[in-house]
Amino acid sequence: MRPIHWILLLIPTLFTLGLYYFGPEHPYPHVWDQVPLFYGLFGFVGCIAIIFFAKAVGKAILLKPEDYYDRDT
Repeated sequence: MRPIHWILLLIPTLFTLGLYYFGPEHPYPHVWDQVPLFYGLFGFVGCIAIIFFAKAVGKAILLKPEDYYDRDT
């Protein structure tokens, strides 16, 4: 990337960080917004749940026996 692209990315980033740290404080709309790292942990647990759910569905519905195509009908 050209230096002008980095500068154009840096300006809104610094502006947003400045508003976050020096702007007006807003009350937390939800209780879980006060918990540090809540959204990161929530996303991590959600991804793990999706993986286990997909594995269970795959084993229950999609997985065929090894000799599925070799069996005589």
